[in-house]
Amino acid sequence: MNPPDSLFIVDGDTFVPTELTRGGWSDDSQHGSPPSGLLARAIEAVPTAVPMQVVRFTIDLFRPVPLTPLTTRTITRRDGRRIQVVDALLVSGDTPVGRATALKIRIADHLDLSEREEEPWEQPPPPTVAHPVEWDGSFGETPNLVRFHLHGVEIRSFDDSFLSYRPGVSWFRLTSPLVAGEEPSPFVRLATLADMSNGNSQALDPRIWLYVNPDITLYAHRLPEGEWVGMRSAAHQHDHGIGLADTRVFDESGPIGRINQSQLIDRH
Repeated sequence: MNPPDSLFIVDGDTFVPTELTRGGWSDDSQHGSPPSGLLARAIEAVPTAVPMQVVRFTIDLFRPVPLTPLTTRTITRRDGRRIQVVDALLVSGDTPVGRATALKIRIADHLDLSEREEEPWEQPPPPTVAHPVEWDGSFGETPNLVRFHLHGVEIRSFDDSFLSYRPGVSWFRLTSPLVAGEEPSPFVRLATLADMSNGNSQALDPRIWLYVNPDITLYAHRLPEGEWVGMRSAAHQHDHGIGLADTRVFDESGPIGRINQSQLIDRH
């Protein structure tokens, strides 16, 4: 099996998804990561008056994103020299399938901050020490199909945590660019990987249970350096069918932010 070389191919104003965008819950819809990357790309491309960084990025997926051509639209809600607020819409045909809102904050010159106490943090070993995750692809779906979580991302984990029913610590790396012919920016790379946090803490057997996240909120106080993004994730799931995945995000230099995702829990 030779997966495609990118997640999307540009065709005029549309983004045509390749098989690499397919998710694990359905054969006919995308993983949450590729649409997130498209929305991030659209938002980051909106010009700013001064250099700014996206510090909050929230995505709502209204329905499963189909494996059909997509378009993006943006609107600037506030445009200043300190902050910018931008909304983006993801559309399939005439049907909105998702949206994002983002807050950008200006990047200051070096500030001489006083000594301050940081939240305790124990840096995990680098991805070279972690173990590649060997998938069996068993989500109850059709076997032998190209899927994002199997072929679009490399996962290296500790103590098999990504596949065990407990909190997980793993490293993630895109194996193909979001858009053909483009090198993804650090923010786009981070946003495209953000949805992997929902599976990084597998508290329930995905062959029996669905724990679909209809949203993603990413906070980043700095952007990742290098290809690898690390996640330390824990899921909080309850018998009324609602859960929350809480993730600390880091790179090889230390923490960079946090990801939160609500979960809709049900039986397959």
